Amino acid sequence: MGKEAERDYRIQQLERKVTGLQRQVGVMNARYEVDSSKMSRKIRDLEIKTAVQQGVPQKKVAEIYEISTGRVSQIMKKIA
Repeated sequence: MGKEAERDYRIQQLERKVTGLQRQVGVMNARYEVDSSKMSRKIRDLEIKTAVQQGVPQKKVAEIYEISTGRVSQIMKKIA
């Protein structure tokens, strides 16, 4: 019975470790998604700024990116 109890204890410890690792991977994935989202937004904002600087009206840029003209204006001020 001693070996069975030891085996069960080891299994329980390994299960705890695996659960901890799964949690850590989940956190890392969430951080990656946030960073990815921020990067995509920054790239979009730079594309918007470039379009406006090249002479495309803010209203047209807003339609293309499906955002408001006010948001285009905010992006232009933020990046300027």
